[in-house]
Amino acid sequence: MRLLASTTFTLALTLNHALAAPLEGGAVAAPDEYGAQVAAQVLKAGGNAVDAAIATAFTLAVTYPEAGNIGGGGFMTLYMHGKPYFLDYRETAPKAATKTLYLDANGEVIENLSLIGTRAAGVPGTVMGLWEAHRRFGKLPWRELVAPAIGYASQGFKVAGQQFQYRQNAIALFNGKTNFGDYFGAMKPGATFRQPELAKTLQRIAANGPDEFYKGQTANLLVAQMQRDGGLITHQDLADYRAVWREPMHIDWQGNRLYTAPLPSSGGIARAQLLGMKEQRTADFAGVPLNSARYLHLLAEIEKRVFADRADYLGDPD
Repeated sequence: MRLLASTTFTLALTLNHALAAPLEGGAVAAPDEYGAQVAAQVLKAGGNAVDAAIATAFTLAVTYPEAGNIGGGGFMTLYMHGKPYFLDYRETAPKAATKTLYLDANGEVIENLSLIGTRAAGVPGTVMGLWEAHRRFGKLPWRELVAPAIGYASQGFKVAGQQFQYRQNAIALFNGKTNFGDYFGAMKPGATFRQPELAKTLQRIAANGPDEFYKGQTANLLVAQMQRDGGLITHQDLADYRAVWREPMHIDWQGNRLYTAPLPSSGGIARAQLLGMKEQRTADFAGVPLNSARYLHLLAEIEKRVFADRADYLGDPD
């Protein structure tokens, strides 16, 4: 059992090896300035798109954890040396999980149980996934790619107003059911926020790679908390985790071939259905200005049907 997702690691990179026509530069998109700056620095240092993605992923785990962190997972769609690749490093369910884990005695879903607390956690895939991508395609040393994140964790970063609001919303949602408030309670907008414990964890990962996270001190700390707070993840779950290279999905659309994510991501199939339905409804869009209220309404109606099919028919192929 694996979590189904339509999103992936929040970083987009376009480099000369990923395009038919060679370019001299690259472009980076990341959800905060720290991640974008780190990616740009990696590229200037001679790193490739994978190096930049890895460095930014670790940085975001410090400066923008809601976009991705070492306790989660993700997908990576790559185009390297003229060939597409897809890496699946999403979280997996602990072996002790059951299909009724989030149901009450009457078979009804228990509100927020799959979102809050230790039982909501899957076996993390981020560290293994980034390591596997680096093993296959990375250029710069692993330590150098983790170093910027260590710096932001130990020396701190300035908290943006939007991030502080996210912290406020999370504290209200968790309502004392986790230790989130103890850890992030010191956050203040515009102030420097430091995370010394996370810095030490990243230092161990930089020195010892995924063995540290899945078999070392970090694994011991994670399992101890799971046992203390009623979670399911065990040492065996962590030791057995593997990132998987899968065949990318492709969509032939308007004379172009688009490479995208296969299952267990729903994004590729949903995108293909959306493009196909929009093409079938060309007459509905005739004369409708782009991004007008009418245009957005038509698009929303297509998306509603795409997501209905996503919920009914898609799942984990494993």
